[in-house]
Amino acid sequence: MNNKPSISETVLSAMKQFLYNELLLDQTAGPSDMLFITEGAWLKDAAVIDAIVSRQGGWDVSLIFAHYKKPLQLIVRNITRQFSEQKARVAAFYIRKEAAKDRRGTLALSLNYFSICNN
Repeated sequence: MNNKPSISETVLSAMKQFLYNELLLDQTAGPSDMLFITEGAWLKDAAVIDAIVSRQGGWDVSLIFAHYKKPLQLIVRNITRQFSEQKARVAAFYIRKEAAKDRRGTLALSLNYFSICNN
């Protein structure tokens, strides 16, 4: 019986990533660590769309943030999981309503923004 212990590649890569993150803990933050603020500034001009998908006996509620002038610039975030379609619809409605608060009014996307050629 020659049973050698082995570690899968996914576990090994996760361990390496963890150790690399531990190595960076005591370092001072640099300018590149704050890029998420400038790169995420477009989110203030984003339309918020809710998406409900049935998956493995539950309903996943996701929010899609899309820039209303550049609709191909988008972010999809999984928010919650419900076990009833009705609860998922209610949750999606209130979460989208809260995330889309904007003093300028509701931002919307149109298919005309995509410049689709049907040839």
